[in-house]
Amino acid sequence: MIDSIVFYPLDSVSLEPGLNVIACELPSVLYKFVQGLRGEDDDVVLTECDKEVLTAKKVLFVGDCAGVLDYDALFQKAALKKLNDGFNPEELSRLLLLQTEIKSIIQEEIWREDLPLSILDEVDIKSMIAMAKPRVDTSSLGSLYDKIQLVVDTAGALAESRMLVMLHITQYCDNDQLLYLHRELLRHHMQLLDLECCDKKVLLTEGRSEYIDGDYVQFS
Repeated sequence: MIDSIVFYPLDSVSLEPGLNVIACELPSVLYKFVQGLRGEDDDVVLTECDKEVLTAKKVLFVGDCAGVLDYDALFQKAALKKLNDGFNPEELSRLLLLQTEIKSIIQEEIWREDLPLSILDEVDIKSMIAMAKPRVDTSSLGSLYDKIQLVVDTAGALAESRMLVMLHITQYCDNDQLLYLHRELLRHHMQLLDLECCDKKVLLTEGRSEYIDGDYVQFS
């Protein structure tokens, strides 16, 4: 898990498991964090166990849930891997038989049409799973909080190890909802960093909150 985040002229900001909030008075500071956590600014440094780590490997940038979220773009790769790793030998055997049958039908059509095509013989379970087009179920979404909770629930179900990064969630959730999210994150051994732009520290019942004022003074 990420231990800290820093960029000049700030001191290192400690991060913990569960919900973390960094509120910035200056929009420019918020923008710097966003650019760094999207992998677009190398000046923003993340550490894990006192070692610098790559943002691309350690961060899942979700962004602002008030906008359009593509849950499949966020989670489909992890979902396919989770499904692929979860099949038992009997299920794998059934999938392989189905794949063989599909290839046989396609090959017969190639021969019938005398097409200059060939089919790879290699086994590819991932392509079989992708053929079914599994998608994150968004049918129950209503409020902004629902969208945030779905991110956390989906990441937890997929055992996501990267730190989730979102924007302005304390503006979309009441205290009870923030507390629930924090405890769900802890239950799944996950970490979420929320970035805010405001003129005071965000008060949390549980979780870690940091405030950076217009003079770069930090309040934990």
